[in-house]
Amino acid sequence: MRVAAVQIGPVSGDVEATLRKAEHWLTRAGREGADLAVIPEGYLPGFAEIRAAKASGDAARLAEVFASFDTVPGRATERVAKISRHFGMVVAFGMLANLRPGERPANVSVLIDSDGNIVNVHQKIHLTPTIEAPDFQPGSNIDAANTSKGCIGNMICADFSLPETTRILAIKGAKLICGSLAAFYLDDPDAEQVVLHLYLNSHTSTTRAIDNSVYLVMANMAGRDGDLDFFGRSRIISPQGRVLAEGGEGPQYQELVVADIALGEDQGNLPFRLIDRRRPDLYDDILQPNPNLQGVSWRG
Repeated sequence: MRVAAVQIGPVSGDVEATLRKAEHWLTRAGREGADLAVIPEGYLPGFAEIRAAKASGDAARLAEVFASFDTVPGRATERVAKISRHFGMVVAFGMLANLRPGERPANVSVLIDSDGNIVNVHQKIHLTPTIEAPDFQPGSNIDAANTSKGCIGNMICADFSLPETTRILAIKGAKLICGSLAAFYLDDPDAEQVVLHLYLNSHTSTTRAIDNSVYLVMANMAGRDGDLDFFGRSRIISPQGRVLAEGGEGPQYQELVVADIALGEDQGNLPFRLIDRRRPDLYDDILQPNPNLQGVSWRG
């Protein structure tokens, strides 16, 4: 099975061009034999307009940006589904969307099966302060879906920063987890490296794959969108924790990151299949709230 992390970025201020760009890269992935492809977080329409509207302090302008988001299903997912059907390819598509009338917008990963049907809509659970919170509606479900390629989970960026989420998907049967991310450099040179360090050692850590005996296909955005530089370094990781493929680092590296995997292969004979050693009877305390939990401040 061939999988692809589509490491691209939106065309700032042009939703149609952004969607056409996704169609181009997904078609390229399909022609290269990909059975599954992942598009980054919030790819459609991107974060530039939100950032600009918030910086302006104009509430009406921000509301207009939110109102412009597509629905699910909608025009964007229908066009992506057409490509999925044509190539028999599963696609995890990252976008900002209006899911239900009267609700705040959502940051979602839409999992489209190879027949073009939507099999899961993951709504980001752990929202980034100021960029998403408090304006976006956080999700409340962590689900895996049976697809033509196997049982697959899909999540978004910060949802991978806590180990519980990946573990839940593995418990629910996921053999592969798609990650849509939008990790970017900060203006402060020191902070820039902190974000990259967090990205490599938390969100896309090889430990997540080893602990749960799953493949990870992690597509990070690359390119400049508004005032943000997204740095790429998408990763495909095996259940043994090997990085099978990795994208270049920097906004200029817009590319397909591709690897061949053995999703249907039984992983039960791994010498250190750690998930099989779980002792759920001892884990009740993990459901307790954090001690001394305080608010989070964010510079960005």
